[in-house]
Amino acid sequence: MKKISLAFILIFYSLEINSLEIDVPIKIYEPLSKSISTPIIGSSNSLITKKELNTNKNLELHNIIEMETGINVRSIYGPSTSGSKTTIDIRGMGAQAKSNVLILVNGQRLNNIDMSEIDFPSIPIDSIDSVEIIKGSAATVLYGEGAIGGAVNIITNPNKEKKVSNELIAKLGSFNQKEIVWNNSQNISSYFINTYFNHFETDGYRDENEQQQNNFTTELVFPSNKGDHFFTANFSEQIMSTPSDRSQTELFSDRRGSDTPDDYINSEGGSLLYSTDFKIDQNTDLLVNSSFRLKESYSDLQSTNYPSYSDTSLTNYQFTPRIKKNSKLMNYIIRSTHGVDLQYADYESHRKKNETAIPLHVYDAWQSTQSVYSQNSIYLSKGYTLGFGARAQRNEIGIGDTLDTNAPDYSGWQTEHETLKDDDVNYSFNIGLEKKLDKSKTVFARIGNGFRYPNIDDRIGGKGGASLELKTQTSNDYEIGSKLSYDKFYAKISAYLIDGENELAYDSDGFVNINMDSTRRYGLELNTKNEIFSNLNFTNNFTISKAEYTSGDQGTYATDFEGNEVPLVPLYSLNSFIEYNYDENIDFISKITYQDSMRMESDDENFQPKIPGFALLDFATNIDFDKFYTSVSINNIFDETYYNYAVASSSTLGTYNTYPMPGRTFMLTIGSKF
Repeated sequence: MKKISLAFILIFYSLEINSLEIDVPIKIYEPLSKSISTPIIGSSNSLITKKELNTNKNLELHNIIEMETGINVRSIYGPSTSGSKTTIDIRGMGAQAKSNVLILVNGQRLNNIDMSEIDFPSIPIDSIDSVEIIKGSAATVLYGEGAIGGAVNIITNPNKEKKVSNELIAKLGSFNQKEIVWNNSQNISSYFINTYFNHFETDGYRDENEQQQNNFTTELVFPSNKGDHFFTANFSEQIMSTPSDRSQTELFSDRRGSDTPDDYINSEGGSLLYSTDFKIDQNTDLLVNSSFRLKESYSDLQSTNYPSYSDTSLTNYQFTPRIKKNSKLMNYIIRSTHGVDLQYADYESHRKKNETAIPLHVYDAWQSTQSVYSQNSIYLSKGYTLGFGARAQRNEIGIGDTLDTNAPDYSGWQTEHETLKDDDVNYSFNIGLEKKLDKSKTVFARIGNGFRYPNIDDRIGGKGGASLELKTQTSNDYEIGSKLSYDKFYAKISAYLIDGENELAYDSDGFVNINMDSTRRYGLELNTKNEIFSNLNFTNNFTISKAEYTSGDQGTYATDFEGNEVPLVPLYSLNSFIEYNYDENIDFISKITYQDSMRMESDDENFQPKIPGFALLDFATNIDFDKFYTSVSINNIFDETYYNYAVASSSTLGTYNTYPMPGRTFMLTIGSKF
């Protein structure tokens, strides 16, 4: 590891030998101006601004992310869960999206070393300044493994107003949904305190679908001449009943029903974060983020395969210092980010048949990663910009499993007190080029690679107990595109290709996790924005996404999947937005969503019926009254009957289970700032 670090330091120091010649700060156009790192040249990145976040007060964070091209959002328990247990899918990762898309806050990973979903409600939306979306493996250099599909970096900007401010928000919606939000900001002497609290509850669309969520976040900001210091503390808890799936018969006879009155997923946790942006000189910034996260989760899912009860504790530590630097090489301006990532996670899980039973497995696992990386942009002559970056990452993992031979249903799958250890080193790179043809037109291209280590659930999720036989998943991806900005019209089009090897997936025939053979994902993304009049805006996102197996015999029974579609990837998807500003206080928003049919999870053989496509129409209006505002929204106006997730039987044709989505829903928001 020392040799790897030294090599990187020597290489990139040699590129910056002229940096001391710069006497004034270099001002360079940066597409992602709020990014905490150097922009990735040649990538189809996008930035959701604070204004866009505030457009509709009824939208949750995951709804806003969904508005971008190439992104699908799934929540098997329905959209009324405020984003809990929600999966963000970028560029057709399908059933494996939760482990192949990174979610970060200020560059700090939220993805755990298991497969648990990100709790988006625990991130106060009012603290968010922007959301950076990086598609494809381009984010791997900056943020590490697990970004095969892409990354979502949520960037916060604590309030530093020298006055006391409060905001109180109340929301009422369908299925007895209630939410109260309180935000407070104040300054004391030379520092600032920001506090965010929300309480959410709902009966849910389905029977046995109740949920409660509480979140509390406080921020301390200490400004200084050289940079600000931030301390953030967060606590969240969630109580969620989980309805069972519906068979194809129940889907029509008892759509909202459930057969699991005792199933639940409960969790609580907290985090501490320290960060600083220290200005070393006028061309060099040192950014330091360090965090501690703790999460306890308890679940009892009697409708699933053995075992059904788990009590899991997860502790995560991160330390991610990085240097942002402007320098010169042969009179060319270079913008760089060099950094080190150090992460450690500890995991303990008790697995039982039910809550009172003797444990069948007691997993004690840990994972440690160490990385060194550099991302650079060189602004050349004649409108060219060259980007390149590289990362070396080492991953170490250890798994211990205590198996009680006296436990019910003991099958002798492994010896007692088995301890397994493994380590792996992987590398990633990206090279991109942009050419500004004129003031309005730009073309770009990029190549790169990514990788994902098998996580804890990959290694222990099979029937055979803990295993280290799984290989690291890898990908090579390619991207070309162009951007056009002319007067009040903007368009971006990009085409991509992702070739994957050793994709990690669950084999429903053998009840184990495996490495699949080769996969290929390719597609086309088109985004247009058009201001027809000063008060009328159109935004359209259209995506064509194809995901297929390209070679090999897959699964326990070595079935040939070559040419088959990867499950949970729609061929076409579309969303269109119309925003009409009646005046400075009233605006109307409509949204059209279309998603094409797609294969069900576990239908790798492609012999089951597809999940039907669907089209939805949503409408919202926002009204401001000085210090008060209100928002009313109607989703799924035409009461479309649909579902976007289903699990197919791997053996019986026409047999599958679904998770139905709600029909027409309403939401009222009333807020006041004082």
